[in-house]
Amino acid sequence: ILKGSRYDIFILLTTFILTVLVDLAVAIQIGVVLAAFLFMERMSKGSNIIPVDIETDLLDNYSDVPGCIEIYEISGPFFFAAAKKYQEVLKNFKSHTQVMIIRMRHVPFIDATGIHNFKETLSELKHHHKKVVLSGVQPDVFKALEKSGLADFIGREHIFTSFDEALPAAKALLHECEAMAEHSISKI
Repeated sequence: ILKGSRYDIFILLTTFILTVLVDLAVAIQIGVVLAAFLFMERMSKGSNIIPVDIETDLLDNYSDVPGCIEIYEISGPFFFAAAKKYQEVLKNFKSHTQVMIIRMRHVPFIDATGIHNFKETLSELKHHHKKVVLSGVQPDVFKALEKSGLADFIGREHIFTSFDEALPAAKALLHECEAMAEHSISKI
C-alpha cells in the first residue's frame, strides 16, 4: 500500500475513511471519481506539443522543408485536459510561417473539447492567412474529425497518414501562397 504514489494512497485512505464514516457505496463512488481525476491529470501531463526544429532534429529528415513551413509534433491524447495547452502553442506561430504541418502520429484519440479548441485555433490561423496540413492522422482521429465536420473545415486534401505525403502538399500550399502574394503585389 505504501509503495504507491501519494495520490494513490490518498484515494485509498479517503475511500477507506468514507467506508467507515458514511457508506461503502458512497465511498466507492467518490474513490472512482477521485481516481478519474487523477487519471485525467496524468494523461494531460503525458500530452505534449512541440515545434520541431528542422535544423537540429536528427530523427527525421527535414532537409527538404522550406523555411516558411513550420512543423509541430503533437503527442498524447488530444482531450479537454490538454486541448488548451495545444491551442496556446499553435497560436504562437512565427510571423514568416505561411504553412504549418501538424504531425499527429502519436495522437491516439481526440475528444469533443479537443475538436472544439482545434477548430478555434485553425480558424485563428486562417484569419492570419496561415495554411495547415495534418500528417500522421490515426484512423480513429480521422473518424472524429470527419464526424465533427472538422475534416471538411481543414480540407480532406490536407489530411494525410504520413509526413512523406503531407510535405509535398505543404509545399504546394506554399507555392499557392507565394503566387497569391505576387498577384496582389502586381495589382498595386
